[in-house]
Amino acid sequence: MLERAVSAKDAAALRRRFTIAVLAREILRDAARALGARGIPVMPLKGVLFQQVLYADAAERLMSDVDVLVPEHQFGQAIEGLMAAGFRPHSIAPGSIEVAMRSPKGLTVDLHRRLFSSCRYRLSTKAVFRRASRDDSLIGVPLYIAHPYDTAAHLIGKLVSDHAVGDALPRLEELARWVAHQHIHPSQLAQHLVLCGLGRAARYTLAVGDELIQDSFFSAALDALPADPVGHACARFARSVIPRLDGTALAPVAAHMLNDSLARGAGSAMLALISRWGHPWLWHHGARLPSDWAALFPQGKSPPTPSSRPGNVREP
Repeated sequence: MLERAVSAKDAAALRRRFTIAVLAREILRDAARALGARGIPVMPLKGVLFQQVLYADAAERLMSDVDVLVPEHQFGQAIEGLMAAGFRPHSIAPGSIEVAMRSPKGLTVDLHRRLFSSCRYRLSTKAVFRRASRDDSLIGVPLYIAHPYDTAAHLIGKLVSDHAVGDALPRLEELARWVAHQHIHPSQLAQHLVLCGLGRAARYTLAVGDELIQDSFFSAALDALPADPVGHACARFARSVIPRLDGTALAPVAAHMLNDSLARGAGSAMLALISRWGHPWLWHHGARLPSDWAALFPQGKSPPTPSSRPGNVREP
């Protein structure tokens, strides 16, 4: 009886994951079609991309929303385009780097104009689109697929900027799966990460990966990074304190130390602090942010906390 109950529960969970996977693909197609009609390129990110290209069974990759990137200068037009297609504004992130748009089919599209918050690393949206390739066949509408090295850089930077602890292992396993699938060379990736301002973030993420996963790629990429005594010290410090500070207001401080330089880290930390505390105040007091599209979002509708929004971890 117990075994039958467990099996029924597993079957229900599998059906739910399959349903979400199908929905995510359909919502990505809806968004790409609506924005493509306006000349706005759409780049799928993370889960919704990996469901299509990395996993044999899309239901294997659990997700709760659909992340896409659009060029910064077309961000406002993209919001208007999705609204015209029936998507509804749900929330706007601190720093206004992304907005959540609720699809008529249920899931939320997280529409990004940047991969990271202001002054964090040097992986610009413009450069990511310049290196991307167009794919018209993956889901039947044009998509722009990031260069494999940029996708790896995004995963590496997000582990740091989200100061992830509890879900670090599955993130690193997915990174290992991605670099293997794309045949990414450790030394070439290391060079790319440094050029994108992610050298110190890589020292942290790759060291954690080398510790948690038996995959030689992490140690090889770590060894290929150029000498950086300050960055090495910052990464070691961050590895020792981020787990202990997990869930506290101080956790982001160590993460910002892993920016391209300490000066840039101080700048990104200051901007993140302003965004984190100033953003809710602006909305709750009815102030308009300096853009036309900001007025579309309900006042007081700041992003849910990480604990109330499955699948997302905060940044700053």
